[in-house]
Amino acid sequence: MGVANRIIQILESSGTSDEFISLMCLGVGSDQNKLFSDISLSRWVNLPGLCCQAAGGDPEWADDLAAAWLLFYSAAHLMDKVQDQDEPDPWWKDLGPGIALSTATGLFFSASLALNLLAQNPIARSIAAEISEDFNRRLLWMADGQYHELTGPPHTLDQYWVRAEAKSGVFFSLACKNGARLATSDPDILSKFEQLGLLIGLLIQIADDLEDVLPATGSNVPGQRKELAYSLPAIYTLSVAPADQQAQLNILLSSERTDPDAATEAIRLMNVAGATTYVLFELNRLSHQANQTIQIITTPGAARHQLNELVDKLVNPIH
Repeated sequence: MGVANRIIQILESSGTSDEFISLMCLGVGSDQNKLFSDISLSRWVNLPGLCCQAAGGDPEWADDLAAAWLLFYSAAHLMDKVQDQDEPDPWWKDLGPGIALSTATGLFFSASLALNLLAQNPIARSIAAEISEDFNRRLLWMADGQYHELTGPPHTLDQYWVRAEAKSGVFFSLACKNGARLATSDPDILSKFEQLGLLIGLLIQIADDLEDVLPATGSNVPGQRKELAYSLPAIYTLSVAPADQQAQLNILLSSERTDPDAATEAIRLMNVAGATTYVLFELNRLSHQANQTIQIITTPGAARHQLNELVDKLVNPIH
């Protein structure tokens, strides 16, 4: 059936109004007629199926799992944008954050419906409860990570990595581990798929952070997120720079959201401290680990190639 069609089926059978279904589709990334048109979404929607295939299964076994995972991802992403007061998506800019939060709530419950479908799938029936518990437990860890993010930026590199793992790594480990779980029960193999997902999540996080000190594709202006204090370049600089530069950076970070000149100067200080070099090193280190893990847990074929390609695309556009 395909993941997009599965999500449409779940939403349309939910009993909710056509208007709310349309909003939930927009929350996932597009309208009902062209779901997953967004490149970043279409890139990751196949991750559970790829891991299932890499572990010896059929990627279609993971359609319900992938639907649940993407619905949870979309709900959490939307809620995070509202909580962090990020720039609204065009579809809810005029409707307001209340509508966005209502849509996120609908997506959370739709994801739960998708997880329930695992019990009706002959392939997943015997492990449906195990997978659901894993989802619920790890989503709670993500919520805990988001809570700590709302209390203020991390103060040390160790604290940054713990938060990045909770916010992004844990979620991608869900996709990889449970996709593979549909094809194998080997704990060593599942542990390695879980590690792969964790590495992918961390790569996504720090590749995003790198845009704070390097221009994003198609732009000449760095600092795209205007949330420098939470990013790896800032935390690195505050960990290694001399005390006077740390003090200066803290002053700049306190006003960078409203003062473009402060943001520009903060980015300059980060680059002087070697933040870009450090983040690029970490990006390459983690991508190497991820590709090594893929080589260990897969055999030559389409699944290995596509997983390597997903990892490489997180790194290569930066250079």
